[in-house]
Amino acid sequence: QPPPPDVACWWVDEFGSSALPCAETSAFMAQHMAFVDRRVKALRAAPVRRRGALLPLQLTAKPGSTAWYTEYAEQLQAAVVRAHQAHAETDPGTGRSVSFGVVRMANIEPLFHTARALFKMDAPAGYRIHLCVYHSRFPLLLRSASEQQPDQTFNRRDPAAVYQLPAIREQLDAAPDCQHVFVVLASPVCEVGRDWCADWAIVEPSSMRSLIQLAGRVMRHRQKACETPNVLMFDTNLKHWRNPAQAASVRP
Repeated sequence: QPPPPDVACWWVDEFGSSALPCAETSAFMAQHMAFVDRRVKALRAAPVRRRGALLPLQLTAKPGSTAWYTEYAEQLQAAVVRAHQAHAETDPGTGRSVSFGVVRMANIEPLFHTARALFKMDAPAGYRIHLCVYHSRFPLLLRSASEQQPDQTFNRRDPAAVYQLPAIREQLDAAPDCQHVFVVLASPVCEVGRDWCADWAIVEPSSMRSLIQLAGRVMRHRQKACETPNVLMFDTNLKHWRNPAQAASVRP
């Protein structure tokens, strides 16, 4: 009887990879448990890059009305400022605080109305909030063009490179006395295929998988320890406030 063929097995994670032949089940299990042990030790030694916190959301205006979205935008802006204050960096050119974050909403239509409400609002004194809207209903050519800037901005493999991007540098130098907050207001399209490294994120809750995907866009390129929450999640989503008696998430 011929010997069983070697089966090539490959273990891969963010700490490295290993490929070994496993002809027998026992050999596979031994190699797999060795991989798990190495991974557990590496995770324990790695800095905690993401911490989460719930944000209370209270809406009193008529659901779907302009006042309702304004009310939501006010609470969202307060959360953006909170995240910025906790996780901003210093621009080497002006010495002012700068941060780059993502706000993820569950649906495009509420996102559109929220963006309009945010555009109409004044930023807090001493702040400049730069808003980029990103969702899947843009015509493909426009969507491709709009993706280029956040893709460049959120590439933080070289943490200092973002401050040299012409579009970012122009905004920083135009208001050197202000703190600058760059925000991408996005639909769930930001969770797939985007290699982003944000300083912080704010999310309207839907599924746990969605939350994990978004958290993966925070501190993605930098091994920087996080001591305060940098992933903020509202305790309810907008759909809950339209009809509190019904389930708010039925097709996550």
